Amino acid sequence: MTRAFGRLTAAVALVTAGGLTPQALSAQSLEALDQMVPSSAKPADALALARAQAGSGALLDALATLERVLMADPKNKPAKLLHASILCRVDDPDGAAAEFAVLKAKDYKKAEWAAAREPCAPPASPRSGSSR
Repeated sequence: MTRAFGRLTAAVALVTAGGLTPQALSAQSLEALDQMVPSSAKPADALALARAQAGSGALLDALATLERVLMADPKNKPAKLLHASILCRVDDPDGAAAEFAVLKAKDYKKAEWAAAREPCAPPASPRSGSSR
């Protein structure tokens, strides 16, 4: 496989997996794409990359990375949990609710489950001006 074909394959995978438009993908350089694809080739590496992307605020990139993981390993529980959590952060509560509905809290540590659900919690409503 030639390097150019590999880049094209990676670009198509990113567009397909992440629902990205070609315009959004063109913002990345081929060099950046070359660096990103190998760093997410193994599920554990991809999960670490997605966490780093989410931590830096690149939520759509993190979703795309997680979707690549889930295409290769649909039963990857940590990836499924992180994907559902990030959907809340990108303002897709319905998508997150659908994903959380099929996940089982007992499959995760309590702290992991709570941290994943936290972005989905409704914001605390301010106390009303009346006092009792």
